[in-house]
Amino acid sequence: MSKTVADLDLDDEHMTIGIDDTMAEASRRLLTISGGILVVLDEDSKTKGVLGHRQFLKAFADNVDSSAVKCSEWMEMDFLEVELSQSLKSVLADIQKRAPQAVVAVNSDGDFAGYFSPSDYQQASSLVSSLKGLKL
Repeated sequence: MSKTVADLDLDDEHMTIGIDDTMAEASRRLLTISGGILVVLDEDSKTKGVLGHRQFLKAFADNVDSSAVKCSEWMEMDFLEVELSQSLKSVLADIQKRAPQAVVAVNSDGDFAGYFSPSDYQQASSLVSSLKGLKL
């Protein structure tokens, strides 16, 4: 009865954006979600990076032309990919070991499937603890 990444709701707290989209477009999208991130995808739906508030602040502190600069120039590339079929226990161990800036879920083809948010981390920790208490 091991829980997997697929058991979590990974559709909230993020939006996607293309690698060649501008930072202006990224700003517009990020404003529509509170506390989330943008997952930067290539044309094949593969994750290439993430953009959060920190990357925007750094870019605008450098006075970038947001209508000309692409997301690929400012995205954070320290992310961990986990498969939907992976057990939550193994994912939590990987996150603790590596401490990435973001965690994204991918399907069996390696295509982006969702964002493993901090609230997903809390939910996963709770589920793993519950199952451990039940000796499952």
